[in-house]
Amino acid sequence: KGVYEDAGATASDNYDGDLTANIVTVNPVDTDNPGTYTITYNVTDANGNSAVEVTRTVNVNDTTLPVISLVGDATVTVEVNGTYNDAGATASDTLDGDITNSIVTVNPVDTSTIGSYTITYNVSDSEGNDATEVTRTVNIVDNTKPTITLTGDDTVDVEVKTTYTDAGAT
Repeated sequence: KGVYEDAGATASDNYDGDLTANIVTVNPVDTDNPGTYTITYNVTDANGNSAVEVTRTVNVNDTTLPVISLVGDATVTVEVNGTYNDAGATASDTLDGDITNSIVTVNPVDTSTIGSYTITYNVSDSEGNDATEVTRTVNIVDNTKPTITLTGDDTVDVEVKTTYTDAGAT
C-alpha cells in the first residue's frame, strides 16, 4: 500500500502553443490492489484537432514479505515425559492483514525422548511472498534426580556375632 504520484505529461500545439493545462488524464491506479493500470492522456487544440493518445503503464506490486511473530519464548525447556503445548505464532501482511490461520507449523517435539527439537513456522501472502521462517527450540531434558527407598526399617538392631542380611533398597 503506497501512494502513486503521477509524473503527468505536457502538450503543445503549433498554433495554440502550450496545451498542458488542457490535458485530460484518466488515472485508475489503485495502490491498494496489485495489478497493471493504464493511465491515458488526451488533449484537443482550439481547432478541434485531437492529439494521439499517450498512455503510461503502472504496475502495482506487493513485494513486502509477511511477518511472523512467535507467541511465547523462543526457547522452551520441558521435563522428559512432561506435557508441551506450543504457544504458536502470529502472522501479518501489509496487503492481506492477519494471516495467522495460514501459518504452516512443523512440530516434531517428542516429550518422551530427550533432545533438542526445532519447531518451524512459515507463511506466504496472497501474492506469493514468503515470510522469513521463524523457529522455536524445545529442549526435552531429564533434570529429575532418582530417589532411593529403603526396603524394611531404616534402623536395624543385630546381635553381635550373628549374620546380618540387608533388606536392600529400590
